[in-house]
Amino acid sequence: MQRKIHTVLGRLSSKKALERKAAIKEMVALISHEDAHLARLSLHYVSVHDPSFTVRNLARQAFYRIGEPPSNEIVWDKSYRF
Repeated sequence: MQRKIHTVLGRLSSKKALERKAAIKEMVALISHEDAHLARLSLHYVSVHDPSFTVRNLARQAFYRIGEPPSNEIVWDKSYRF
């Protein structure tokens, strides 16, 4: 599971918007698991900071599909995950 998350995260940081959109669609199935905190965190980051509106929108919709909207309480300046 962790290996799959890491490969999808690699595709999520691609320069191509189509590649990032495909990675988000794959990650939707992974973010509902308990050990996918890094996947949820990176999707939340993409939903706020991606330059493409469609990619940001897909990332936001991924959270609403699992019934867990992205939280605005995350402070990215103090996060050392990235």
